Amino acid sequence: MADNVTPFRRPPPKPARPQQEGWGFKTHRGKAVLAHALTIAAFAVNFFVRMPPWSFIGLIVGLAAFLLVHSNRGQAMPWANTHHEHALRTLLIGYSIWIVASLLTLVSGALLTIVMYIQLAILLWAGVRALIGLVLAVMRKPIPNPTGWLV
Repeated sequence: MADNVTPFRRPPPKPARPQQEGWGFKTHRGKAVLAHALTIAAFAVNFFVRMPPWSFIGLIVGLAAFLLVHSNRGQAMPWANTHHEHALRTLLIGYSIWIVASLLTLVSGALLTIVMYIQLAILLWAGVRALIGLVLAVMRKPIPNPTGWLV
């Protein structure tokens, strides 16, 4: 029966591993907390460090957060999956708006102050969103609406 695999029959999904104790990065809590901490760090570094080549540190932190969250999506406990989805959406939405705002400076240098305010708003939005997720991850509580734009 094990070799009876057709293109239309998929193997059953792997069940979630039981919750481990502690704060290590192999626990569901540790991965959720790390995802939110990396999200906060990525936006903060991008806002405060703007001169190349140091400005690429924020991009590297953001990519590390994205890879951590994307690789653990669907493999954790249900409460931790909401945190991974929440952090992933925070990164994608925040960086998308950040890039569009940064491209406005190429159009006109006079828009630099407007872009700074837009990026500050994104920093505050992503920071508050990730900080609330971080607190809920420490308490092992799920995010109420992980696909929403607010908390």
